[in-house]
Amino acid sequence: MNSGNRSIPHFIKPPVWLWEPLQRLPQWGRTIIFYLFPRLFQPQPWAIKKWIRLAFVLAVVAFVIAVMREGIVHVRENQVGILVNNLTGELQLKDRVGYHLFAPGLADFYVLEKTIQKMDLAWSAQRGGPPRDIKLKTRDGSNVSLDITLNFKLMPEKAVTVLTRSGPGMQFVHLWLESYARHISLETFGELSTEEMYDAQHRNAKAEECLNKINRSLNPQGIEVIAFIPGAIRFYEEYETVIQEKKLADQQVEEQQAQARAALQDQQRRIVEEQKKADVQLRQVEGENLNRIIHARAEAEKTQLSAEQYFQTTLLLADAALYSASASAEGIRANKTAEAEGMEKIREALAGEGGLGIIGLEYARRMNDTRFSGTPITRDPHIQQFSVQPDTPPGLLQRVSPAGNDSASGGEQ
Repeated sequence: MNSGNRSIPHFIKPPVWLWEPLQRLPQWGRTIIFYLFPRLFQPQPWAIKKWIRLAFVLAVVAFVIAVMREGIVHVRENQVGILVNNLTGELQLKDRVGYHLFAPGLADFYVLEKTIQKMDLAWSAQRGGPPRDIKLKTRDGSNVSLDITLNFKLMPEKAVTVLTRSGPGMQFVHLWLESYARHISLETFGELSTEEMYDAQHRNAKAEECLNKINRSLNPQGIEVIAFIPGAIRFYEEYETVIQEKKLADQQVEEQQAQARAALQDQQRRIVEEQKKADVQLRQVEGENLNRIIHARAEAEKTQLSAEQYFQTTLLLADAALYSASASAEGIRANKTAEAEGMEKIREALAGEGGLGIIGLEYARRMNDTRFSGTPITRDPHIQQFSVQPDTPPGLLQRVSPAGNDSASGGEQ
């Protein structure tokens, strides 16, 4: 072997394809490969090398078994893991859900819960244990016992801070949460008077204030309080009796107020119902009136159309009647004119001697049927002349008399 192969003395030089990678390995790497595979370098290895190789294999198997038993941790959905490197002291957050591998002894793996949890600081929180309620003094000097319930959770992004400052598991609850909760409760609820402590509205306001204060203090420690719920309160027995009496009186007042509110609501409900009924009736009346208006307009339009038709018909009939009357009047006028002309002709004919003769004949005909009777009575012995004259127009007699004086004279006698 040449001087370049002093790292493996008395060895058979392996092939080039194997020798070049071996040259790149450090001394301890080449030594391990030599003891594991001695037949590659010399035909007859020493007996002690077999024991060394066996021990190395056993050590590797033991390491693998130890890793499989202690070096595999399952992180669930509600957990967060922290890997601690014991050689460098470095802490790594492992928030991935699943299995994580590490070398036991060289590193430690811690798992913390990140779900919402509850802590009760109450008088009966633990059976058989001492009461954990918060005993405080009000502003006016009364001793009060208060139960509170805290809902909290670990902040996953600050799990490393929780582990370094509080330790593994739930030690942060007793180390930070309970102590801060008691201190802030004593400080905040102690500002209330006994009367205000009895009022739930004041207690809820102070609980909200406690929640803000405790989060400002514990968020840097990796702890978040979700809810701060005040529970039961207890006073001294004498004051408890007074409180119960006042509570009973307040309940009665509240009942009366509730009844008054119920009556007022019922009154308002009835007013609303009546208003709705009135609105419905008004809508019905408006609808009926609108319907009547529509019908009236329809009837008016119908009447107007009928009147227009009647007017047109009457106008046509009047025009026809006027035309007929005009035609009839013209006919009557022509007829009367003709009759008048005929009468005029008759008058002209009767105006002469022929007319007087005709009148005389008619007069004689009528007088032919006349009969006269009488009884002569006298009171005077002297005989007087009696004459009868018919009711004849004087002019006619005058006109007739010249032609028949003799006849007339005889008739008068």
